[in-house]
Amino acid sequence: METEANKFNPDEYRKKRIIQVTWLAQSATLLASFFPMMSKNWINLTILIIFFISLSVSRYWVKKNKLDHGSNLVTLSVTVIILVLCVMNQGIRDEVLLVFPALISFAVLTGTDRFLWSIYALIACSVMSMGLVNELAIYHHSVAGTGLESAILIIIILSVVTYSIKLLGSDLTSANKKLLEYQEELEQKVENRTQELQQTINSLTEAKTNLVEAEKMASLGRLVAGVAHEINTPLGIAITASSLIHESTSELKSTLTNNTVTKSGLTTYVNDIEQSIDMVQGNLKRAASLISDFKQAAVIQSDERAKTFNLYEILQTIVAHNKTLHTQVTANVYGDKAIYITQDPDAITRIFTNLYSNSCIHGFSDIEKGHIDIEISQVGELVSIKYSDNGKGIKKENIEHIFEPFFTTKRGKGGTGLGMHIVYNLVTQSLKGQIHYNPDYCVGACFEISFNLA
Repeated sequence: METEANKFNPDEYRKKRIIQVTWLAQSATLLASFFPMMSKNWINLTILIIFFISLSVSRYWVKKNKLDHGSNLVTLSVTVIILVLCVMNQGIRDEVLLVFPALISFAVLTGTDRFLWSIYALIACSVMSMGLVNELAIYHHSVAGTGLESAILIIIILSVVTYSIKLLGSDLTSANKKLLEYQEELEQKVENRTQELQQTINSLTEAKTNLVEAEKMASLGRLVAGVAHEINTPLGIAITASSLIHESTSELKSTLTNNTVTKSGLTTYVNDIEQSIDMVQGNLKRAASLISDFKQAAVIQSDERAKTFNLYEILQTIVAHNKTLHTQVTANVYGDKAIYITQDPDAITRIFTNLYSNSCIHGFSDIEKGHIDIEISQVGELVSIKYSDNGKGIKKENIEHIFEPFFTTKRGKGGTGLGMHIVYNLVTQSLKGQIHYNPDYCVGACFEISFNLA
């Protein structure tokens, strides 16, 4: 949209055109003054000087934004000077007649057509007077034609030309006015629409910010709840077991004080202590394992860990290792066997170990024999890996949450909800790549991973 400074200003346009015509007329006057100077015709020279001064006055008025006065003075000055020169010299020549339509056009286009009919009357009266003077032989102009008849013909032609130019100018002025009004209306509509769009954008931006903040808070809430739940269970059991140890020890201490210790009581105490210690150790190990998983969820990229290795070979090694842990699962790696990457091999191992384990725990929970396919390919500097299984897949309502920390469908059954979150962080942070779940995969689950060779 145009700025205020760049908008079309009709008055500035008129001002510019009037000044241009004034300069042109003054330049023509200077050229015309050479002829009377050479012929020593001081009367014509004086007339031209007066004309030049009147044009200077009109230009001064125009610069002072008196556009109507300046335009009218230009029109009147040109008309009078031409008529005076014609009367005092040879009469109205054919080339002089060409000036009058141009003068009329100037008056119409500069918006001073109210003065036009006065100019027309002056020209018509002057032409008729010259024709009558020649007809009566009072004074003879060499190019005045046959007198009155020629004057009447000139006036008729001038009338037709004047009226035609007036109509054309009025149509052009009206069309230009309508065009300016339409332009202003269009600019106003564009400005209003721009404001509406800006308000909409601001509202959407604010809504997006609020949504992101709400999602952050919800994610933080799930994170805290997940950590609390996962850690609370083994620690709660360990605290209960330690309380049992404390109670059993207090009872034993009491019997020792009273000298009432029996072999069966001592045996029972030892058995209870062993069971409680096993519970404490097992659950503390569980808590330590969870802490280790939490630490893995925060992946730190380190270029020092990067090594160059064959992708196909390391995937084959990962698959072979997991086959010993999940004997009812078969897995195949296929694709380009000559892809060498410079990345963190530990990140690759953890990614596909977690995916493999996730398939076994969730995908194959109700399937006797599971099957996993890992397809690798390379396009330019980009590596693409498609991991898929024939398990039961992921429910549609759970897809958007699969990479969230502590989201699991196996809560209370050994699932912590950190496996896929760790995978996501490893791919996006360690490998600087991307991972997507393919919901259109026909059977089971399918993850597509891509990252650069180095």
